[in-house]
Amino acid sequence: MKHNKIEQIKSICIPYDFREKLFSLDMENLSEADRFYLKNYGIYNIKVLPEKFMLRIRVAGGRIAREKLAAISTVAKVYGLELLLTSRAQLELHGLTALNVLEVWQRLQKEKITTLQTLTDNFRNIVTDPYDGADRENYVEVYPLIEQMQALFLNKAEWMGMLPRKFNVAICGTAVTSVHFFGNDLYFALAKQKEVWGFNLYLGGKNSEVAQPSGLFVLPHEVPAMFEAVAKAYRTYGLRGSRAKTRLFYLLQEIGMESFVKKVKHFYPHPVREKGSVKIGKNSPSAVRELKNDTFGLCYQTHFGKVDMMSLQAILDYTQKNNLEIRLGTDQNFYFLGAKERTLPFKSVQGASHITACAGSDYCALSLWNIKEEAACLPLEKIVLYNIQLGFSGCLKGCGRHHHSDIGLVGLRTNLFGETQKSARIFLGGEYTQGKATARLLFYAVPLLHLNSLLEAIIEEFVASGEKEFESFSHHYLNVHSENFITLWFLAKLYLDEAIQLEQISEEMLYAKLLKHQDFPAFEHNENYQESIKVMMHSLWDDAV
Repeated sequence: MKHNKIEQIKSICIPYDFREKLFSLDMENLSEADRFYLKNYGIYNIKVLPEKFMLRIRVAGGRIAREKLAAISTVAKVYGLELLLTSRAQLELHGLTALNVLEVWQRLQKEKITTLQTLTDNFRNIVTDPYDGADRENYVEVYPLIEQMQALFLNKAEWMGMLPRKFNVAICGTAVTSVHFFGNDLYFALAKQKEVWGFNLYLGGKNSEVAQPSGLFVLPHEVPAMFEAVAKAYRTYGLRGSRAKTRLFYLLQEIGMESFVKKVKHFYPHPVREKGSVKIGKNSPSAVRELKNDTFGLCYQTHFGKVDMMSLQAILDYTQKNNLEIRLGTDQNFYFLGAKERTLPFKSVQGASHITACAGSDYCALSLWNIKEEAACLPLEKIVLYNIQLGFSGCLKGCGRHHHSDIGLVGLRTNLFGETQKSARIFLGGEYTQGKATARLLFYAVPLLHLNSLLEAIIEEFVASGEKEFESFSHHYLNVHSENFITLWFLAKLYLDEAIQLEQISEEMLYAKLLKHQDFPAFEHNENYQESIKVMMHSLWDDAV
């Protein structure tokens, strides 16, 4: 198979050796190859917006020293930059230009703040639960393991940019958590075997797929070696043809899990153990958590990942005064550990613990919506009240994890209903905590003007079901039916404007109930309900500008 363009670029000069050329680049006239190499150093720039640069900062396990956060704050203030928290518990500096990006990059390096390998074909930030080691349900503290895994690849010539594609890693030693990790290429999930704590190994997750069980169990001290074995197997055998199909998922799809595990075993120095019993429970996002040492963990909710400098300074002052540890969460929020009191002196953003939002059009040229502002206009009160997890992406790349949520949104544009306008794709049915299923695409385009009324109809149906969690509602009421029928059902709720309710009966019986409504648009030939769906969509949303 012919290697793709990026692989051909790597064959000319490996990314590790490119550092010698960094300061001789014309940053205002970068080539495709230049942009690839820069990404290995955490410097992001794309052809469609050549004047804008971003730096992504690695924060292993989300743990950041106050001194380093203060240094980042100082740099942001001096250069007039904006700061974002990402869904991989790291930081991004936005607002950089060709004239200052390398200067800022160098300044961060001097503060021992690394941006290495945070983009392109590398191991991205390794993530875990923000209360790792401190939560009362934590049985294995994994941060030391994260440090060991990171040491294997960070700033190493054989690893920098040399993977077939990006590779996301998660590990969690906490049995009950509000975080979920099955969207990662590699996930060490807490498990138990013969009363011994360790991890079951899951492989092949990504934004649109859940990681699958490998059948292997790993003891805590064996984790770095298993990570390295998987990494070597992927680097050696990973697909390097079309860039669209080079993630680990596609290799597993091509050769199968059993075959890949055999390749992993070749690189693994320890005895191979069969899978244990997984211990994964779910709790709700909380502003306060009681910790093992009788102190409290506090969550400060950002503006869906956006942090202004005044708030950051208040955070630094507060944590220094109270001697609190600072951590970043994959929910794009700050966590403070070691508090003596249960309350924070800050006002949090409503819904920020329940919504994962991508950078949006203010910070990413690929996004068609200003996601962080649009997220604030969703029915946040109900989303929080009913503990619904919502993933909001500004494009189909899925940085908002819309496939791994209760409700997933992708902000796009459409002319299906008249003039071109903002619209959202809606995904429902994710069973993400246990890695059972990703959310399914149910609505191809819903005009922004009508988005909230549809979301409220969905939430209303969930509440009426009596299920305690949206995931169980998805399992018992949504995922048992075809995508088109669920689309039909929610359109009918809006179109008929009557209190119809899903029941745990067959799709055929539910459809028969719809046909009894006089105003329901029924058709003799209505394959997959498409004619009825089309009529109701256009009746509800045409010219919704």
